[in-house]
Amino acid sequence: MPLDVLLNHQKSQLELLLEITHQERDLIVKRKALELPPLTERKQALLIEIQNTDSQLAGHPERDRLNGDYHDRVAELRALLQQCQEQNQVAGQLLEQSLNGIRQLTNILSRLHERQSMTYDQKGHTKGINKGVGFKV
Repeated sequence: MPLDVLLNHQKSQLELLLEITHQERDLIVKRKALELPPLTERKQALLIEIQNTDSQLAGHPERDRLNGDYHDRVAELRALLQQCQEQNQVAGQLLEQSLNGIRQLTNILSRLHERQSMTYDQKGHTKGINKGVGFKV
């Protein structure tokens, strides 16, 4: 495959990766986590395809031209890749913040449930209520 065609293909793949990463970020912000798995699968398949194209470029008989004739196009591809990496980091940070918020909410709800299932014994000490087993009358 000609070097020019491989570079065009790599550019379109990186542009699609950038678009998918933007979509991931938007889904995280909108809290639509159930829509993430299909997008992540597309992203994984695209990353494999990008790696394959990169390997073809690295093994191409005219690869020396990448530093000469195609230097500007290679620089453009590297800039696109950098944008993809930055957007991926932003999405990862948003996801981590979202998960931390969920963990905090879970802890608050758990503590609230514990308080509601507490009672006092005859001496005024707190005692948990066992809601699992039957009651003795």
